[in-house]
Amino acid sequence: MKEASVNNGKKLLWCDQCKVNHCFEGYKNGKPSYCPAVANPDILESIPDKYLKPEVAKFHLAISRLQDRQKTSGIEMSRIQESIEYAKELKVKKVGLAVCNTMLWQATEFAKLMRLAGLEPCTVNCMAGGMTQEETGIPEEWTVAPCNPVLQAEILNKEGTEFNFIYGLCVGHDTLFIQHSKAPVSVVVVKDRVTVNNPGAVLSSFYHRNKLWMEYGGEPDNSRI
Repeated sequence: MKEASVNNGKKLLWCDQCKVNHCFEGYKNGKPSYCPAVANPDILESIPDKYLKPEVAKFHLAISRLQDRQKTSGIEMSRIQESIEYAKELKVKKVGLAVCNTMLWQATEFAKLMRLAGLEPCTVNCMAGGMTQEETGIPEEWTVAPCNPVLQAEILNKEGTEFNFIYGLCVGHDTLFIQHSKAPVSVVVVKDRVTVNNPGAVLSSFYHRNKLWMEYGGEPDNSRI
């Protein structure tokens, strides 16, 4: 396996290169020196204190409670329901919803469900405001949709949302929204034009996986995930 150096001089394998995944079983046979976490003991030792900070513990414990509820009940929730229940676990009321215009009808149903659950969704479409691409610095010769994720974030900031959800924003537009959002952000749905918004499907598909391998100069991969 290919090795890489870290700043402290130790060799490590990135987790996608590890064939054993000792961490999955709690390092029953000891912690290997090539593990990225083990090779960075200063970082590893500092992490527990970070989780104990109130502003971090709030979010960490909320999802842990939600996961425990699903495990003990034996009932798995969809991403839609899990997002609603996570907001309820956080005990927030006003939530933002940054929506891609192409998925507005879905987001409308999501917002209805949030209201039924006692939340107050504030929904902002990516094309709200009607700004042109030139106004946001996009060259006139480029044909792109005039999406405005910064506006979405700033409107929700002014509204004082306690937690924000992204629903289908494009790659990069989601980055801009997260950069400008004052409230913490989670993603409900990501856009994928090829797989009906199920990005991981291409890595489980023999056809699409091989197509990507060849696209980037690799040999066809005949193995299965």
